[in-house]
Amino acid sequence: MMTRIAVLLALTLGLAAQAMASPVSPSFNVLIYHHVDTGTPPSTSVTPAQFREHLEYFRDNGFNVVPIDQAVDAVLGRNNATLPEKALVITFDDAYRSVYTEAFPLLKEFDMPATAFINTEPMDAGRSLWMTWDQAREMHEWGIVIANHTTDHENLMNYYDEDEQAWVDAVAENIRTAQRRIEEEIGEAPPYFAYPYGEYTEAIADMIREEGYIGFAQHSGGVYSGSDFRGVPRFSADGIYASLNTLPTKLASKPMPVDYDTVPEMLTTDRQPSMTIRVRDMSDMTQNLNCFVNSEWTDAEWVSSDTFRLAAQEPLRDGRNRFNCTSRSRTGNFFYWYSQPWVVVSE
Repeated sequence: MMTRIAVLLALTLGLAAQAMASPVSPSFNVLIYHHVDTGTPPSTSVTPAQFREHLEYFRDNGFNVVPIDQAVDAVLGRNNATLPEKALVITFDDAYRSVYTEAFPLLKEFDMPATAFINTEPMDAGRSLWMTWDQAREMHEWGIVIANHTTDHENLMNYYDEDEQAWVDAVAENIRTAQRRIEEEIGEAPPYFAYPYGEYTEAIADMIREEGYIGFAQHSGGVYSGSDFRGVPRFSADGIYASLNTLPTKLASKPMPVDYDTVPEMLTTDRQPSMTIRVRDMSDMTQNLNCFVNSEWTDAEWVSSDTFRLAAQEPLRDGRNRFNCTSRSRTGNFFYWYSQPWVVVSE
């Protein structure tokens, strides 16, 4: 029989472990989909059957799909919002017609909210691959959030003028135009913006913050109060990332609490870039990192008790690349996850 002191000690240790297990609490993960179809590019598609399997998995394994407003407000401490454990936000990019015809009926069946980031010009032009404004309104009336993905899906790194500020101003006007069209057609336009291709310069990211948006990118990881809200991560859940053999590990992960002042800009001319990242809170993390440069395992070096360095050992290809690092929680059966996107360009 336990003594009173032993009981109190066990309770104290249990509470301490519970507190240690949540250095990024509350947090949530965001999933990104594009097409929900059988005849669209496999790299950006899930079939309707796969999407149903995902929703069934969320329901049957204790994941809680929550509205984007609730998730953002909870981690920012706004409007008394709270988050359940294993909170997920579902998003779609590009406003493809299959989001309405295939995904929307399933979301209604499972009573799960989502956000559709839309490009307004294809919808204005009535292009057959994109949903119509009437369809977007129907989705919104049910509870799907309709948000900004620019007018035309231009890559926001594709500026050709030597005057970068002129490009930033042009992008800002593009985004304002899309926001106006959403408000005109839907009746409201929330302050959320998804970067086309998930790519942006620091100047574009700063503009997004100044315009009052929460930015959504396409590198992997979770979201908490210490995240960089100019470009929060989202886990891809389509194409090769749709498998339920690998997706559950990502769904259960939590954001690694890195110091974003140590995070490098994604645009680089260095073909063997490196990052030196400080972790703000190591209380529930070990120094046993699992790091990959693209798909290749690469050892990271701890340069101090809370700072590690990871470098590309071989030249990276032009365009998009990624470093991923995870560390298993000391007190829970999940990984802390950090992803660094790189866009390599020639000088």
